[in-house]
Amino acid sequence: MKIPRINNITEEQFIEEYIAGNKPVIVTDGMENWDMSKFTPEYFKEAFGEEKVQVYDDLFNLQNIQSLKQYIDANFDRKEEEGLSNQYMRWYTKLKEIDYYWSDKVFDALQDAWSHPYFIPNTSLVIPSNSDAEKREINKFRYPYKGLFISGKGSRTRLHKDPFTSNAVLCQFYGQKKIYLFDPKKEASVMNGKEFVDVMNPDHEKFPDYKNITHDYEDVLSPGEIVFFPSGWFHDVTCETDSISITWNFVHETQLNIVCKHIAKNPEDDQLEIAKFFLKEEIKENANARDIILFLKKKFKARKKLKAEM
Repeated sequence: MKIPRINNITEEQFIEEYIAGNKPVIVTDGMENWDMSKFTPEYFKEAFGEEKVQVYDDLFNLQNIQSLKQYIDANFDRKEEEGLSNQYMRWYTKLKEIDYYWSDKVFDALQDAWSHPYFIPNTSLVIPSNSDAEKREINKFRYPYKGLFISGKGSRTRLHKDPFTSNAVLCQFYGQKKIYLFDPKKEASVMNGKEFVDVMNPDHEKFPDYKNITHDYEDVLSPGEIVFFPSGWFHDVTCETDSISITWNFVHETQLNIVCKHIAKNPEDDQLEIAKFFLKEEIKENANARDIILFLKKKFKARKKLKAEM
């Protein structure tokens, strides 16, 4: 089944039907008036070619640090005899307190070439925190896992779900991506402990129930389209062609109880370090899982009270 495609939806409708409703969707008019010419391999090589970037395998394991030009030259426009790319460039903005090869400088340079999609909320966020409910526009602020995906044909992100019950957004600028989506209810069939099934080559001994299910959606994302992966949905994404995308994650206030339950159940989740980074303006540096839950519940109780008084 294809992922539903929509356009001309209000933010309120999107929150109710897709965020709170926890349903995937592709929005076809969310990138109108963006400067797509700034998101081509030629432009990136010319403007940012000497910048160091992060290259991963299909399971988020860092393989290499190299220049952006080196990556594009080796992985784009490959000849048939060279085979498909198996190197995936994920170039994130700062998401923890370490010096690294972050992409913040590049996003700053591109700030005016794109904008916050009209239908995605930029207030009432749990993560990243927006104290006093000020707007957090994606082209101007850091978000968890905000990054550029610049990836050669054949490169893949294997099946996974996004950290700490967050939603993910993927904006396609250049090329196409093949997407498989599985409902969160199928977790027992696609996971074995912390390991995910390889949908292209499933190990039926490790994942015996996988043969009894199928994906819920299969589709191809094209330039100008934005796909929304809701909390808990499993997704597998392969570059059908050379590809350039932007991604980020967020948790909305309608999902407060979901994220608090996750933190309580998984207090040692290593990705909570990322969540804490985006709450750092309001919580203690040494805050533990319980501290985070108490802070979030207290904050949103106060926010609801303020809204009721307005």
